[in-house]
Amino acid sequence: MAEEATPRPATKREPEVLTDASLTILAHGVGGQELKGLELAMYLNIPTTTIIKCINEVTSIALTDEGAENERSSVALSCILLWKSMTKDTKTRERVKSLEKALREIGKPDVADIFMERHQNNMELSGDMFTS
Repeated sequence: MAEEATPRPATKREPEVLTDASLTILAHGVGGQELKGLELAMYLNIPTTTIIKCINEVTSIALTDEGAENERSSVALSCILLWKSMTKDTKTRERVKSLEKALREIGKPDVADIFMERHQNNMELSGDMFTS
C-alpha cells in the first residue's frame, strides 16, 4: 500500500518588518533620539513597571535626553523585543498597525510611513530610514 502524503500545515512566516533584525534597526534609530524609545514603549502599551525593569536590566545609569545614546538604544531594543514577545499571539496586521500608530504618536510619521511601505513590500527595515 502506498503511503499518502499528508500536507503539512503552512508555517506562518513573520513579516520582514517584525524580524529581530528589523526591530533592532528601529530601536537604534528611534531609541537614540532623546527618550523616544521609552515613549514608543509606552505607546506600545508596555506597563510602566515593565519598562522600568527593562531600564534596570540594561543600564545602571539614569536615562536622560543628554545621556548615552547607546544606553537609550539598548533600552529601546529591550522594550521592543519584549513587546514582540508579549504580542506573539496577536494577529500580524494588528501588531503592524500598533507599531505604526505608536511611531506616529511619538512624532515619527516619516518613520511610520517607511515602516508601512517596507511592510507592504515585504522588506526588512534598514538603517537608511534614519538618515536625512
